[in-house]
Amino acid sequence: AIQGEEVRVTGKKRDDLQEAMQVVRSADLGQPFQFKNFRD
Repeated sequence: AIQGEEVRVTGKKRDDLQEAMQVVRSADLGQPFQFKNFRD
């Protein structure tokens, strides 16, 4: 979900979230990204 300047990714497993992070990191989007607020 896009929330202002943030994109929120939710998933049942931490692996799903890590996979989404890897996709964002590997894409050449021309913007810096920060990842925060992990929950176990």
